Amino acid sequence: MAIIGSIRKNSWIAVLLVGVAILAFIFQDLTKNRSGIPDVGKVNKTTMTSQRFNELVTEAEDNYKMQAQVAQVPTEVEAQLRDQVWQQFVEESLMEEQTAKLGLTVTPAELNDMYVGQFIHPYIRQSFTDPQTGVYDIQQVNYWIENFSNIDTVRRHQWVELEKAVRTDREQQKYATLLTAGFYMPKAINEKVASYASEASNVRVVALPYMNVSDEEAPLVDADYKAYYDEHKAEFRIREEMREVEFVTFTVNPTAEDLAQIEQDVQKVWEEFQTVPDDELAFFVNAESDRSYDSSYVKASNLRAPLSEWVATAANGSMLPPQVVGNEWMMAKMMGSAVRPDSLRASIIFIANNLASTTITRNDDEASSLADSVLMLLQTKRIDVDAAVEQYADDKQNVDMGWQLDGTIFSSLNDKIIETPVDSYFKMKDPRGVGYMVVKVTGKTPANKKYRVAMITREIVPSNNTNRAVYNEANRFAGQNRSIEAFDAAAREQNLQVRNAQVYMMDDRMAGVNNARSIVQWAYNEDTKLGAVADQVYECDGMFVVVALKDVYKKGYATMEQVRPMIEQQVRLDKKAQVLMDRAATAIKGGQDIQSIATALNAPVDTLDSIAFGDMNMQKFGMEPKVISAIVATPSGIVGPVKGSNGVYVVQVDGKVAHEATGFEAARIAQMFQYKTVRDNRRAWPVTQVLRDAANIKDQRNKFF
Repeated sequence: MAIIGSIRKNSWIAVLLVGVAILAFIFQDLTKNRSGIPDVGKVNKTTMTSQRFNELVTEAEDNYKMQAQVAQVPTEVEAQLRDQVWQQFVEESLMEEQTAKLGLTVTPAELNDMYVGQFIHPYIRQSFTDPQTGVYDIQQVNYWIENFSNIDTVRRHQWVELEKAVRTDREQQKYATLLTAGFYMPKAINEKVASYASEASNVRVVALPYMNVSDEEAPLVDADYKAYYDEHKAEFRIREEMREVEFVTFTVNPTAEDLAQIEQDVQKVWEEFQTVPDDELAFFVNAESDRSYDSSYVKASNLRAPLSEWVATAANGSMLPPQVVGNEWMMAKMMGSAVRPDSLRASIIFIANNLASTTITRNDDEASSLADSVLMLLQTKRIDVDAAVEQYADDKQNVDMGWQLDGTIFSSLNDKIIETPVDSYFKMKDPRGVGYMVVKVTGKTPANKKYRVAMITREIVPSNNTNRAVYNEANRFAGQNRSIEAFDAAAREQNLQVRNAQVYMMDDRMAGVNNARSIVQWAYNEDTKLGAVADQVYECDGMFVVVALKDVYKKGYATMEQVRPMIEQQVRLDKKAQVLMDRAATAIKGGQDIQSIATALNAPVDTLDSIAFGDMNMQKFGMEPKVISAIVATPSGIVGPVKGSNGVYVVQVDGKVAHEATGFEAARIAQMFQYKTVRDNRRAWPVTQVLRDAANIKDQRNKFF
């Protein structure tokens, strides 16, 4: 009963604990990522979701395809665009925090001025400058502003993104201006530096080169490394986590049997190639060649040998027998020749139908009829292209297609421009089925003889059996050597070259190996232990790679052991410097002047005239900025011992003389000018890096890519 009474007496505690637990559960449920998909990353309190990141990457890819005029983004460019999107997110997040704290904004009036006022922003000027005249088209800008609600969704989004970029850039300019204005050179420092620069020193020097001290006279111990490491630790800062891997490669080359089989297959294709009718040749080439059939016309100079020489004399229907060119077999058939321009130019008035956009109401017949009317008006010279664009075009931006290489635009339009005289017009249906194009041919370069060639190539590559044999060899090496110690020992025994590479989390290549993304992902996997050898054999660039994790460099500072090989030479020089400093200090105590010091050190005395503050070199002794600084700061007498770059120095300053090239006032003005130049060069300021160092950045891109 006493126990029950005690429970009843303290039951409020249990109720409170249960309540807290329920609230915690509810809060966790409200705040967790319901999609189950991890975020791409976070900068302080700003999160980048995977959905938003993919949207931004898609936008970047669309922009690239439009600017590069390609249908597909190359794989290597995809990685660059993803990194560009991430870096922009980091920088914008950091800058937005700073501008918000300082209350920096861009007012509507200020934004308007950057569009149609006196200070047009470079982004806007670039987007709305007529490429033909180079004149900023303010009427076009006003059109966008006044008709913003009627513009299609894609272009409205482009405008919003452009405005965002303009606003962000102006805020960053204001931030940079505040930073710039916060720096100045005090008058006292300016005058002190000018006084140093306006005079020179005549000196006598005793130099004790480091090379005169043997390694045995300056033995290294752990304390020497630690002392150097502690003093220079800031130099070993690691801003981004890094992995160091070791790897060996097993190259796959065709065997003699492979080469014989490839030649046999090529001869069989050649026999069939000679019998294929021309109307089936494209299908045959696509089926048998490593390269697709190309129906475009090409100049002889743009063909590789031996084709470039063969086409000049080959008649239509001639055949070039198989031969090895580089790393492939090649055979060809002459399909024809023509005299064609290298480049074409045209203006396109696009008349859309209702398949192009939900804002277009006309059907296909109505769009075709309107295009016919526009064509007639142009051909009868009742309107010009500019007027037709203004009155009828549904795309007022992409009118002039600029100079395009023959064969690089879709074939039906390309061929139609070729056959149409300059300053003439034609109408054709858009191949996407979204409307019609009324085209004016505005230019063609002088015509050249060109050739259409059907070419079949077969790359000389190892067979599947050869690949399998080399893979088995690499797999055996990985399976038998499961630690990095065993890995190194086996590589030495088998005379395999062990290579090292330092990789960052989002790298997709490493020293001598492209397409190494899978290797980098393994190195950064949470389950990969230090010293482990990968279970998987990786195939990269025609070779098999076995890799081991050698070291992990955490964000912060590299450990002394990690930098020890790197600093050994400098630690040794410092130890030798200490030996020489001690000798020089003893000699100075017992000497009366520079000559007696030199005698005690068994070293010569060199006389140097006019050592000045701005000198890059101390004449015959090379770059010795510390020694020059000590000389400049000493009116007269003995200076030293001074630890320099190449040795230890004792200097007798005999006197000061006026600098021949620089007076006090000239030096003061030059110093201020140099300072202002550096200050105003904002691009040289590591502002973003400083903000990054202070920020909490969580990067999880490796979970997705």
